[in-house]
Amino acid sequence: MLTTPVTRLLPPQQELEQTFDALAEQWRGDTLFVSSTTEIVMHAAYQRIIGLGPQALPFIFRELQARPDQWFWALHAITGDDPLEAGDSFATMTSKWLEWGREHGYVE
Repeated sequence: MLTTPVTRLLPPQQELEQTFDALAEQWRGDTLFVSSTTEIVMHAAYQRIIGLGPQALPFIFRELQARPDQWFWALHAITGDDPLEAGDSFATMTSKWLEWGREHGYVE
């Protein structure tokens, strides 16, 4: 009897979201006590999130709204935009990126 293996059990968007969530969880856990921004954004899981490309943006903005974190580097790397100015506080950076997300349809 010839059978075809099931290669995808979830719709692609759900699979992508699960991948993102697993990578984000690993990144947060591994960098919880790291103070170096460079170390935080160079973490392998964070870099893999960047590698997901524009498809990751809805999930990054979801995370930025729910629990702000160091997503700014990833947002800049994926979008090529940077609404931030030198000296912006963390709260201001979060606010500016969420505004960018609203303007581009990623945040309601």
